Amino acid sequence: MQRYLRQLEMGWHVIALTLLSGAFVPLWRLQTTGSASQGDSVQQVVLLLSYSGLILLPWHWPQIRKSFMQGWLLWLVIGIAVISVIWSQDPALTLRRSFALLLATLYGLLLAVRYPFAAVLRLLGVTMAIIVGTSVLSIALGADWAVMGHPHPGAWQGVMFHKNALGRIAVLALIVFGVLAQQTRWPWQIGWGVLAINALALIVGARSVTALVVTVTLITIGMAAYGARFLSKDEQLQGIALTSSIVIPAGMLFVFYWPEIADLLGRDPELTGRLPLWSSLLGIGWSQPLLGYGYGAFWVDPSRMMALDVALMRMRFWWAEHAHNGYLDVWLEIGIIGLIPIVFLVASVWRDAFYKVSQEAFQPKFLFIFLFTSFLAIYNLSEAVLIEANLAKALFWIIFSWIYFAKRLSEPTRPSLG
Repeated sequence: MQRYLRQLEMGWHVIALTLLSGAFVPLWRLQTTGSASQGDSVQQVVLLLSYSGLILLPWHWPQIRKSFMQGWLLWLVIGIAVISVIWSQDPALTLRRSFALLLATLYGLLLAVRYPFAAVLRLLGVTMAIIVGTSVLSIALGADWAVMGHPHPGAWQGVMFHKNALGRIAVLALIVFGVLAQQTRWPWQIGWGVLAINALALIVGARSVTALVVTVTLITIGMAAYGARFLSKDEQLQGIALTSSIVIPAGMLFVFYWPEIADLLGRDPELTGRLPLWSSLLGIGWSQPLLGYGYGAFWVDPSRMMALDVALMRMRFWWAEHAHNGYLDVWLEIGIIGLIPIVFLVASVWRDAFYKVSQEAFQPKFLFIFLFTSFLAIYNLSEAVLIEANLAKALFWIIFSWIYFAKRLSEPTRPSLG
């Protein structure tokens, strides 16, 4: 009986994580109502139902209590988001969205205290397999809703609501499948390998430039980090110096000659409107640099905006529902006091994972942490998935919270900076 209950519990997690990834429901609402807005009441109900498993948390009170001490920096970020209701330009909206962020964080904590790391990774594998499998199937069967029309005709979106959403989740799936292929044995390795190939096909078919760039970058740094474990410390330092001597000048040339490079590649030198958008947002952000405009409250209807320049910006960039840069979005919403701890959190987890991956005592879980935090850090340069708790992006914050709490709670209790 206990075994069947545990299987039922794990099955529920797969369903919840699938929904929290933004699969199926936003696409369904887009097809039926013409909008995939996170303010949709149906999506809000689905979001709350997906977190119903949090009723299991009280059975792990000692670990929860420990998390407040060991993981206090993450709780500080959540606290800043919650108290930003005081200065928010839409307090009711900030309160609702900060509550959703708290639920996402608690879900990550539940995964960390209740299940072994490998078990959660398998849960993610099954979740990604469902999304990738149904997306490939829907595209292969020629479903109209699986392929985008105007303004991105022919781009795949599968069971997601947009090509960029499919590209984003496919990159995550590629990471999960790749790590599971190393963690398991034959014949499971073949299955994960086939799924990884399908995820790669979705990345290409989605025509998401960000997803393609992030994929190539992750493969490169993943191979470099894995190969570093076979080198001595002196050789590692020499490798870093050599890489820096190539990357830094190449990066400077890339910046200085970006219009020419973009023209050569046939791309928009303004990054599909991102550069003028960022320029406008930076000017607005410096009006309230320390505290921001309130968590989740910057991108509200222009008629409710307190600052006229924000309203004018929103009307100019009518297509923008976020800053297309996670760090910029965090700064606009909860200011410098929220951005600094967020950056420190991601950087500290990445640093520790890189150290583990580059050592001889290699474990697949450290490779996953390294690749996921690299993915999070890079992806937020072009999209906004930091401290996001809506139905389309909550999964990424849940995974980061799970990784962070799993790491912190496995360490001995001591004063810490994060």
